[in-house]
Amino acid sequence: MAEKNGKLGVTSKQIRAIFAIAREQGISKERLENHIKKKYGKESISDLTLQEASELIDCLRQIEQYNEAKDKNGDGIKEIRKWLTRIEERLMILETRYEKVLDRLIGEIELKQGVRLAELEREVRAIRTMLKEYFKKEEEHEQK
Repeated sequence: MAEKNGKLGVTSKQIRAIFAIAREQGISKERLENHIKKKYGKESISDLTLQEASELIDCLRQIEQYNEAKDKNGDGIKEIRKWLTRIEERLMILETRYEKVLDRLIGEIELKQGVRLAELEREVRAIRTMLKEYFKKEEEHEQK
């Protein structure tokens, strides 16, 4: 436990509990972090104080109890939240994979453009050389 501004910091046990309860309730890591930023003005879970982490755990447990009570009534909200969280996590994984693929494609395109630019530069130099020779011959021809 570290001290932050004279207050004890969040423990690793609290962090694990927060993530476990949130995941069980279908609350994604992003939503949890957004809540922490909004409510506590902190960038990360590890920036919470001991008291703030306890308060967050209590809040998550209240949500858990509420969802369990609703679930007993047969509306299955807990299961739906779990599925939505899994879907959201998979979408984030896919998004990361697509970003990597796009980055690789962009790199390949830039490489090909670089090769193509080098070819064009060689062609332009060759044309310049030909034009210089042509004008030089024209100039010599006119001087005769």
